[in-house]
Amino acid sequence: MNRTNNMPGTMVAFSGKGGSGKTTLASLVIRQLLRTRTRPVLAVDADPNATLGLTLGVEVGATIADLRDRMGLAAQKVNSIPKERLMGQWLNEVLTEAEGLDLLTMGRPEGPKCYCYVNGLLRRYLRELRGNYPLVVVDCEAGMEYLSRLTVEDVDVLVLVAEPTPVGLTTVSRIARLADSLPVRVKRRVLAVNKISPPGAATAPSGGAPGPPVGATVQVPVDEDIHRRCAQGMPVDAEAGEAARPAVEELARLCLWVPCQGAQTPG
Repeated sequence: MNRTNNMPGTMVAFSGKGGSGKTTLASLVIRQLLRTRTRPVLAVDADPNATLGLTLGVEVGATIADLRDRMGLAAQKVNSIPKERLMGQWLNEVLTEAEGLDLLTMGRPEGPKCYCYVNGLLRRYLRELRGNYPLVVVDCEAGMEYLSRLTVEDVDVLVLVAEPTPVGLTTVSRIARLADSLPVRVKRRVLAVNKISPPGAATAPSGGAPGPPVGATVQVPVDEDIHRRCAQGMPVDAEAGEAARPAVEELARLCLWVPCQGAQTPG
């Protein structure tokens, strides 16, 4: 999918502890954005436990980790094809196309090998790739280190996903503090308190840990349809999650709204 205009797309990053429903919520927001004709979307699975493709119902082929290995071998050989051109060709191979979106799966961490040269090329092409999409949605691993290793210059919206417990809120508070310590600019934070039961319940038990400083909070209720799909390994398609849909719609709206100087919180 091409939309090259050299302007970086809006980047939304989902982060939270394992089991918080981070990947499922990211998938639901992507589906909602596609319903509103916000497309094409670049979905990036940056979690080593890569399940975003499974949740979206998109079959994953090669990963960035595979590409890094190939480039590592190519860098050791004399080749008539410039390494930059090889990277450009191979990058297209790891993009999985689906209706309205492309999926980029990062794969496993780098491991013990040195990939400094390869990572430099990779960072450059990922920056260029971002200019092809109006919206980039990243499903992070627990923490923001992965974005830092990829040297992403900025995150427009950081969605902190937490279960309504002191442990869940403490985890996302720590992630927020970690983001502050990294060379990644975060323009806006949204707290998504997931699996609220019953709907409208408090976001944490009395005396629980305070949540991180955020621009907005969205409460996402328990949804039996989503729970069933996750338990059975079924994808989150366009019809999934009717009970959670109003909250997902609100979260998608917040993801599209990026503040500038003097901006007001949307009503």
